[in-house]
Amino acid sequence: MLTSSSPLKIDIVSDVVCPWCYVGKRKLEIALEQLGNRVVPEIKWRPFQLNPELPEEGVPYREHLVAKFGNERGLDAAWERIMKIGIDIGIPFHFEKIERAPNTLKLHTFLSLLTDPAKQDKMADLFFQSHFISGADLTNREVVHGIVKQFISDESIFNDVWDKGMGTNDIRQEIAYYHQNGISGVPYYIFQGKYAVSGAQNPEIFVEVVETILREEEGA
Repeated sequence: MLTSSSPLKIDIVSDVVCPWCYVGKRKLEIALEQLGNRVVPEIKWRPFQLNPELPEEGVPYREHLVAKFGNERGLDAAWERIMKIGIDIGIPFHFEKIERAPNTLKLHTFLSLLTDPAKQDKMADLFFQSHFISGADLTNREVVHGIVKQFISDESIFNDVWDKGMGTNDIRQEIAYYHQNGISGVPYYIFQGKYAVSGAQNPEIFVEVVETILREEEGA
């Protein structure tokens, strides 16, 4: 059986301003809660950009999404659907508070600098919360610094990433790797390096995958 010395490795390919990635994160957490102490997860957040073309200063959020959906009605219907799902799993989405759609390259870079999976997961959660619940502007230096400084105390590291783009080329290369391997949408989950789950699936799907892995481990 998987133990703390043999953790359940879960790679999550995601963008931190993707609402379905936030939903998927919560559904995975529910699944892991259901599994209890049968597994000790080791979650790694992997970068993906839904809108890599956005400028660093971002663009008006609603206008950007209306252009993607084609009309206001389509966008409002999509938001309504996600908000209903969010209520059921404890995420109070507030799309109306969001003013800017950010380029997430530097946010992914900050995540990549954290080697502790628990801290990385917490930073990802704070990015999601700040964007989708508080409507915080993740193109704003002070807003992002307020999150990052909780995990990276060295001011020079923050400045090197934010002002000089340190590490961003590595993130671009990793995203390109996922594209080359057929990942075109997120969230995308990789369990133990071999079982893939695409999309914000319900908790029972994640449980089923983990149960399969546990049976394999026990059989071995």
